Amino acid sequence: MTDSIVFAAEGNDFAGVESGVDEFGTWKIMIVDDQKDVHTVTRLVLEDFAFEGRKVTCISAYSGEEAKELIVRHPDTAVMLLDVVMETSKAGLEVAQFIRAKALNRFVRIILRTGQPGEAPEREVVTELDINDYCQKTELTSDRLVTAVITAIRSYRDLKTIDEGRRGLHLLAMAVAHQIRNRTIAISGFANLIRKKASDSPDVAEHISTILHESSRLESMVKDVTNYASLEIGEVVPVGIRDLLEDAMDGIDKGLEAIGQTVEWDAFCPDQTVFVDPRLSVLAFEAIMQNCVDFTNGKAKVKVTVAPGRLACVVKVTDFGSGIIEDDLSHVYDPFFSLKPKGSGMGLCIVRKVAMEHQWDLAIESTLGEGTTVSIVIPRRELTGLGS
Repeated sequence: MTDSIVFAAEGNDFAGVESGVDEFGTWKIMIVDDQKDVHTVTRLVLEDFAFEGRKVTCISAYSGEEAKELIVRHPDTAVMLLDVVMETSKAGLEVAQFIRAKALNRFVRIILRTGQPGEAPEREVVTELDINDYCQKTELTSDRLVTAVITAIRSYRDLKTIDEGRRGLHLLAMAVAHQIRNRTIAISGFANLIRKKASDSPDVAEHISTILHESSRLESMVKDVTNYASLEIGEVVPVGIRDLLEDAMDGIDKGLEAIGQTVEWDAFCPDQTVFVDPRLSVLAFEAIMQNCVDFTNGKAKVKVTVAPGRLACVVKVTDFGSGIIEDDLSHVYDPFFSLKPKGSGMGLCIVRKVAMEHQWDLAIESTLGEGTTVSIVIPRRELTGLGS
């Protein structure tokens, strides 16, 4: 069919499939719309559709609440064709937010289909709610629908491939860390035995101390790798940016207090609601602030500023320390690259991973001998009115 989709009369209902009923090797397409004829026509258009030798299985939801339940039961859904206005004027937008923030499903491709574009302005919705395509029902032909579904399935396939590779690397890192940890424990144990037996030999004692010191550093590196590999974004919730930054500053203060040091804070933090994983966000801010302290000779002074905006919240953390030479700036995110004598080199690596998980923009500017500024741009998610 190449003409505009003509909706059939109501009455041809298609129930959603249950888990385990799906045919092996098909793409799951979830149709979310309160009009039964939309489900009927969509199924007819996709009836003979196949991509890479796999047909589709359609799952039907007739309300936003039903869609939330079904996406939890079918997390392997490839594409969701989502209406905006159902039981409420923003039911579809609430489904989209639930998928990304509550169900933590970053893979399903969401195609918004609306007959009332005024309820969901295209630019704001696509930007703020991680919508992957936007179609007005009056402009939607069968060819346009099939094209949108193909594009969405291809994107879903690629994301899953990347994720499988990432998970494979994660498992490899954890396995290697486990094996190294076992060896370092054995090395430390035997080194301590040798030290006891050779306590009357200063040269041997010195060598054994070096072995124990390096074993301890290796164990610390393994711990850092394990923590890094285990980082995964949790539930994204609305929280005040000021609270996050204050928690991070409190963490730095407590750490410095334990070693008899202090930091002077110069904070200008107008509050703004951001949608983030609070735990990971504080972890990232603490890592940035700790770098500021570590690269300052004498008492550290750290400037923290927040610039709330209509489209994003910009956080800047500045120190007045030694700065970073230009050749090193391109390596600051590399694992185990550290300019600190006792540093692990994982701090900014963790910051970058947290930023990528949240889709933040991250930038570092530094002037040798004057200091460094780390800028984090956090996109706003509440423009649709769902998060306020």
